[in-house]
Amino acid sequence: MKSCLDALLESFKTFAHRKPTDLASFFQGLPEPDTLPLPWVTWTLIGLARHRKRQHWVAEIIRTRLQGDTRTLGALGALGHPSGIPRTGTVPGMPIWEYRFHGRGCCLSHKVDGYEIDVDFYDNSADYFNLWFFETFHDSLRKPELPEQRFKELFPSFSPMGFAIEELSAGGALTSLRDDGSRPFRISDEFVAVADEIDAFCTEWENPDRRAFLAAIIGDWLAAEEAVEGQAGLVDIVSPRAENCRRQWERWLAAMLYGEYWAPSALHGLADLRSVDLDEQLERALLGPPSRKLGAALDILGQRDDASWCDRVFPLFKRINPEGEPPASYQWMEAMKFLIRHKYCLEDVLPELPRAKEENVDEAVLLALENAPQLALPLIRYGLLYGVPLYRTRVAAILALINAPWSKRELICALESSDEQEATAEIRAALLELSDPEAERIVLDWEQRNPHEDEIGSYIEIDGRQVGPFFSISEIMLKQSADYLRYDMQELHDRVMKVRYVIPPDADAPG
Repeated sequence: MKSCLDALLESFKTFAHRKPTDLASFFQGLPEPDTLPLPWVTWTLIGLARHRKRQHWVAEIIRTRLQGDTRTLGALGALGHPSGIPRTGTVPGMPIWEYRFHGRGCCLSHKVDGYEIDVDFYDNSADYFNLWFFETFHDSLRKPELPEQRFKELFPSFSPMGFAIEELSAGGALTSLRDDGSRPFRISDEFVAVADEIDAFCTEWENPDRRAFLAAIIGDWLAAEEAVEGQAGLVDIVSPRAENCRRQWERWLAAMLYGEYWAPSALHGLADLRSVDLDEQLERALLGPPSRKLGAALDILGQRDDASWCDRVFPLFKRINPEGEPPASYQWMEAMKFLIRHKYCLEDVLPELPRAKEENVDEAVLLALENAPQLALPLIRYGLLYGVPLYRTRVAAILALINAPWSKRELICALESSDEQEATAEIRAALLELSDPEAERIVLDWEQRNPHEDEIGSYIEIDGRQVGPFFSISEIMLKQSADYLRYDMQELHDRVMKVRYVIPPDADAPG
C-alpha cells in the first residue's frame, strides 16, 4: 500500500504539468489500476485533506470571535469552555453562523445552508478527525461541491469508509495520536505538505473537459469511464480498468463479511456497489442470530423497501425474542416495521406489539395508533412509567402532540400515580405544553405537594480559579426535561399528526 500511496503523492505533485493532447495514447500508457490506491481510498484521503482546512477555520473562529482557547478545550473538555459567553449562540460578527461548544470541541452550523463543521481538539491541534463529525458534515451538505459529491457517490452509505481509513493508516498516510494506533488520527505530514496541490486538483475537477484525465492519473477509472461516456475509442480502454477497480473493491468487501466488527460495513459496501452477490449475503444474515451484521441487512432491506423479502423477514421476526439482550429487541422491531409497512401477515404481526418494551415502546405506540388502536393504551401507560427518561420523554411527546381529552387524561393519571420528581419530569413538561389551564393547575398542585429543592452545585479549582457550578445528572435531566420534550415533539410531529384524531377504543377506561 505504501508504494501505491507514494505514486498517488507523485500524481498530486505533477498533475498540473501534464496536459495530454491524445487521451487514448495517454490512457494506454498509464499503469494498471493496482499501482494506485482504489478510488474509495483516494477520495477518502482527498476528503480528509479538504476537511482539515475547515477544521482549522473553526479553530480560528474560536480564538478570534468566541474568546476560546483550543489548548484549554482539548485538555479540560467541558471545563475548558470559554467563560462569559453562552455554550451556544450566534458567532459574533457572523450572523449566519451558529456555534455550540461540547466536551472538548465546538460545532459551527450555517443557518441558511444547514451544513455543520464539528471539531474535537487534541494537543492544541485541529488536525485530528472524528469520523462521526466527518460523516455528519457530508450528510448536512445540501449542495455539495463536486469533490464532496464524488466522495458521496463512492460512499452512499458512508459505513465502508472504515476500510479506506484502515488502508490509509496501514500505508502511513494517516497517523494516530496514540502509540497503539487507535483513534483519533490525522493526515501524515507528507500529505499535509501537498494540501495546496490537492486543492488545486479539486479546483480543476470542476472542469468537465479535464475530468477524464484527472480521474485517470489518480486511479479513479470509474469516474474516467463516466467522463468518456459515448466516446467509443476511449470507452474501450477505460471500461476494463473501471471494472477491474470494482472487482478489487468487491473482493475486498467480501473478504470482510465474516468478521463481527467489519461485516456490517462490508454488507453496506456490497449494497453500494449493487453487487450480484448481495442477495445471497442478505439471506445468510437473516438466517443468523441478532448481530451487527443482521442489523445492517435489515437497514439495507428497509432502504430497498422490496415487499418480496417479507417471506424471509417474517421467520426472523417470529424467531427473535424482543426481550433478549441487545440488539435483539431493536432488530425485532425493525423486522416488525418492515412487515407492517407491506401489510404482511398482519393478523400474526400486530398482536405481537404488546411485547415491545424499553427502547421500542415509543415506536410500538405509534404503530398501534396507526394500525391497531386497541393495543395502544397499555403501551402508552407502560411507556409513561418506564424507568428510562429517554423513552418516557418520547411517549409523553406523542401525547402532548395529540393534545386530545383522552391523551391529557393519560398524562394526568400517570402524574397522579407517582410522587417522584425524576419519574414525572417529562409528564409534567408534556402537560404544560398543552396550554390548558386545568393541566397547568394540576401540575402546580402536584409540585406544591411534592416540592423539589434545587441543587446548589459544586465547584472545583483548576489553575487557581474556581470552575462550576456542576450538577448531578439527575438535576440536569430535571432542569432540561422541557427542552428534551420539545425536541422530540419536533422530531415526531409529522408522523403523530397523521394519527392525532385516532381514539383508542378503551380510552375512557381507568388507567
